[in-house]
Amino acid sequence: MGDTTQLEPNFEIEWDDPDNMQLRTACCCCFCACDDCEEFIKVQAEVICLWLELREACQCCQCTNEDDNHHACCDGDTTMKCISLRNKEGDLQCVNLMENGYFCCCSKVIMSYGCCDPCGAPESCVKGQTQLFCVHQRCALPTDDDVPFEIACCGFTCAGGPAPRE
Repeated sequence: MGDTTQLEPNFEIEWDDPDNMQLRTACCCCFCACDDCEEFIKVQAEVICLWLELREACQCCQCTNEDDNHHACCDGDTTMKCISLRNKEGDLQCVNLMENGYFCCCSKVIMSYGCCDPCGAPESCVKGQTQLFCVHQRCALPTDDDVPFEIACCGFTCAGGPAPRE
């Protein structure tokens, strides 16, 4: 059997700055808004609920990317760890599932699901960030820099939110 300690989720999801989003609609600890549509062929999600974590990223329509060969209906790798100490830090991983690959001939997908991975204090009580093409939805309890407290409707802010632009 191969050494699975080298198979680690090697991706960080990059999120647009919430201050630069348009048409914000928010209710205290969650908001929905549109970005500048520069990278609109992207679907991604990152959700944390105490010790449960989910990260998914899909880049659609990658058929024209000559740097990476996407000529496969379904081709990828999956790694599963359950109650394991086999990682670089030697921390206990209760459950971790990682996948990456190509699907539907032109989509590049990376996923990571975990529970108590590693065991320790959670970073946040509840936090969720999703992007579906140019629409973003975010929520957090307690609120933070990625999801600031705000009450707004279609870009008109009543309370909180980003500082006004000059």
